[in-house]
Amino acid sequence: MNSVILDDWMTTPEHPFNSKITEYGDDVVHSHQFYEIFYILEGSISHTLNGESQMLHTGDMVFLNQTDIHYFNREEGNTCKHRDIIIYTDFFDSICTFMGDNFKEAYQANALPKVLSLSLEQMENYEHRITNAILTSSMNSEYRMASTRALCVSLLNHLVENQIRHNDSYYPMWFRELLGRFHMNDFLKVGLDDILKPFHFNKSYLCRRFRQYTGYTMTEYLNQIRLQQAAFQLQYTDNTILSICNNVGFSSVSYFNKLFKQTYGVTPKSFRKNRKKL
Repeated sequence: MNSVILDDWMTTPEHPFNSKITEYGDDVVHSHQFYEIFYILEGSISHTLNGESQMLHTGDMVFLNQTDIHYFNREEGNTCKHRDIIIYTDFFDSICTFMGDNFKEAYQANALPKVLSLSLEQMENYEHRITNAILTSSMNSEYRMASTRALCVSLLNHLVENQIRHNDSYYPMWFRELLGRFHMNDFLKVGLDDILKPFHFNKSYLCRRFRQYTGYTMTEYLNQIRLQQAAFQLQYTDNTILSICNNVGFSSVSYFNKLFKQTYGVTPKSFRKNRKKL
């Protein structure tokens, strides 16, 4: 069956992200000059990817390469809707670099899953974030690009989390318990010493193993969780920046501001200000 190559007319270097909802006209065999991720918003439909057909249902999310050839087997009367996400090639490459040294190679080699499932809550969250990304696409601001980058990282992170769950049995039980403590709000403020208290290993041994398993130092990992919590509070609470800084475990506002800007591309103040414009 002959296929067509779809040009990328929806994104540019300045606007590297776009999205649309499709409910018809998707039965043409094609590949892309861009990267595409889509998920089923409503209904079910048969989808053929590289010659193999699979039934997709609400919440199923598919990750496509530029070399992938696919189409939907849309029968008459099928009202299935899917959310198509289009990402500019160079921008996608930069996200892959952020995800890790081998991520792009694994993605392009189809070594990562092609289909995962979102919960309804996750899908609703993405619908909200994607709508905001589209509405703010004309904004010429650091926040707009930082928000788009964070959205794309979040989408691709589902692949990473899936690999972690798949390989979870390879982690020692003590490490899984340790990692769980990092994600408990009670331990955000207390610091590493209290997190490590139940574990009767030499601290240097724990640090080496933690970096081996995660690719991060314990401090880097804990700070990322703290910053995620801070970003949430900046968006959804009226707490002062000083209060948020203390709530998530940073003792220095200047250090908090520095790390936040390194991660999100803008200061906490700018992040909150731009978010409230949405």
